[in-house]
Amino acid sequence: MKLTQLTTACLSLIPCVVFSQSFDTCPSQAFLMQDSKAQLYGIDLVSAKPTVLSSQLTFANEVNNEIVNAIGFNYKDQYLYGFSKQSPSSIVQIGDDFEMKRLDVNGLPATNFYVGDIQVTGDGSSQRASYFVYHPNYGLYSIDLNGDLDGAITAELLPNTNNWKLSIFDFAFHPTSNLLYAVESNGDLHEINIAANTSKFITQVDIGDDTGAFGAAYFDINGQFYFSNNKSGKIHKVDLNVSPVVGYTPIANVFTSGPKSSQNDGARCAIAEVKVTDSSIDFGDAPAPYNTSLEQSGARHLFDPNSTGSDLIYLGDSVDGENINTDADLINTPIDASDDGVSFVTAISAGQSSQIIVNASASSFLYAWFDWDQNGTFSEDERVVTKLAVNQGDNSILISVPSSTKSGQTWARFRVTDGTEASLITATGGVLGGEVEDYEITTFASAVYPGENDWVTLAYEDKWPYAGDYDFNDVVINYRTTQLIEGSNVVGYKIDGQLIGIGATYHNGFAVRLKETINGESRSILSSEVDEDAIVFVIDGQLQSESYLEANRNDAILIFMQDTWTHVSKQTGCSYFRTEDNCDTNVKVTFSMTIPLKAPKAKAASPGSLLDPFIFASEGFYHGDFLIDKEARSWEVHVKNQAPTEAFDSSLYNFAGSDDVSDQARGLYFLSQSGLPWAMEVGMQWLHPLEGVDITDAYESFAEFAESSGKQKSQWFNDYSISNVVLKGEQ
Repeated sequence: MKLTQLTTACLSLIPCVVFSQSFDTCPSQAFLMQDSKAQLYGIDLVSAKPTVLSSQLTFANEVNNEIVNAIGFNYKDQYLYGFSKQSPSSIVQIGDDFEMKRLDVNGLPATNFYVGDIQVTGDGSSQRASYFVYHPNYGLYSIDLNGDLDGAITAELLPNTNNWKLSIFDFAFHPTSNLLYAVESNGDLHEINIAANTSKFITQVDIGDDTGAFGAAYFDINGQFYFSNNKSGKIHKVDLNVSPVVGYTPIANVFTSGPKSSQNDGARCAIAEVKVTDSSIDFGDAPAPYNTSLEQSGARHLFDPNSTGSDLIYLGDSVDGENINTDADLINTPIDASDDGVSFVTAISAGQSSQIIVNASASSFLYAWFDWDQNGTFSEDERVVTKLAVNQGDNSILISVPSSTKSGQTWARFRVTDGTEASLITATGGVLGGEVEDYEITTFASAVYPGENDWVTLAYEDKWPYAGDYDFNDVVINYRTTQLIEGSNVVGYKIDGQLIGIGATYHNGFAVRLKETINGESRSILSSEVDEDAIVFVIDGQLQSESYLEANRNDAILIFMQDTWTHVSKQTGCSYFRTEDNCDTNVKVTFSMTIPLKAPKAKAASPGSLLDPFIFASEGFYHGDFLIDKEARSWEVHVKNQAPTEAFDSSLYNFAGSDDVSDQARGLYFLSQSGLPWAMEVGMQWLHPLEGVDITDAYESFAEFAESSGKQKSQWFNDYSISNVVLKGEQ
């Protein structure tokens, strides 16, 4: 059946007169037609907020059950126009009451048109409007909207347009050049010149992970082109204020995360601005060239200030709105005082894991990006958190810092949402609900010992100066040290560890003395050289709040644990922590301390040589008869030939029956008469001996290694008796 016959039927059924009034003004919102019953939405492109304008468009005295597609807004007469597939299929006019009027249009093929827009040319009384519809099998048709719309109108096929075969689902006219633009499903951007009857490929724009049809296209007065993906609802924006020419390649950004649909078509008054009009829109704070302002498709969230409880999602204590339409607005807007939801706990150093604490107002979902390469852009390969479920309150999160990260100032962006978005959001664009927070951060290059993902093992015997069971499991710690580097200087240290075994009846603390090498000589870093107030310490993901730089010392001594036993729980039926058979399933105790310096220091060739880890006797507990009436802190055990700290009581060298042969004059410390140590550093994650098993029984080559001062059997730790070690100590 021909459309002319259908139109005649239309004319015989109802009078084709205007049933509704035009829109009063050129609307800023976009119109989005969805679903099989022609639901019309108004879309605020700034915030992605949809408003139902009509749940079902209707004809007077008719029931409408079909989609209206190929819609366009005619800003000459302030009406929407579209193609109704419902029998009799026809071109329709839609006014502000959202009732439809059929136009008597002939000359169109009997098919469903789903691509259309309005071209308005000229000024004032010479202004003219034409409605264009396109089908890849039939071509591009023009429908004149300047005469008597109650009379018959003939659609005209533009010559040769049926050969274009464009796989497009909507297009939009540029408000000043009158060129048509459309994007195919693969991101190919096309430009159509109506006057010349030509279509040309411009470039393939970045559409990210979007697939499928881009069923709605819009322009604004500033020449910004918006196109919406049916499947994800994402609205991408391309700056076409400058016509694409050689040397200019348009770039697409996600502008808004709008509603998704299996069927979708859009229209907009192309001479209306897109700008912030709602004071309840939260923007980020990162300066240009970061995409923060609206003109740069900046990250933004529309929130309802009247919501309470779990309905209002944000980071930290509150959220507030800003009007940041342009980069100039961003410069004039103070840093958002409500950006208080993210705490950077440990140093952000290359090749390391850094801990952050994120405080959320309610259960929600977190996204995060770090500008690792400091190029002023949050790229998708810099996404570090993707839709992570977070709970109300504080959430501890580990961030893996790339090895290529250089030192300096950069920015991080965090976004929190309710998780209902159709697809993953990006570092730009508008989202309904939630908040965006930007933070300026300091990143460090690093020198790591023994390696970014490796550990050395520290093992201690706490019977010194007397020989004991010599099983080297009284305190066992995995240990890693990092120099935080800016330029060629060290500005701080980061010490990470895992407490993996306690086989001691005695109570021992764990500490580290900072050291440096100057002109080949080792010396202690002074306490006065450490920025004590900026020290950050975390145990098992929990930020600690005590003072960790030992008071009243000249040397910088960091106390990690006053008593290792207070941080562990013994497995049921076990006497010790991870040192007995079937007693090794307890969770290791993790810790990390960042220690900033007040002034930079020269980088050391070996980060491990800078630090002196040791154990000491815990106050208030028995630690042998020889310590009765002495200060517990005065007892220490260091690795072989490492001098003790200023807190050490040198009289402890002199007890009768002692197995220790330390000789301060010769630089010999903490070694037995046979040359064996009371503490050692093993250059790997080590399987420590079971409780009561002498290390020389667990590792038969160890004695030869120790007595030769490391000249023999350097790989002694690979030669062990499997029945005499804690096999899960490495897990």
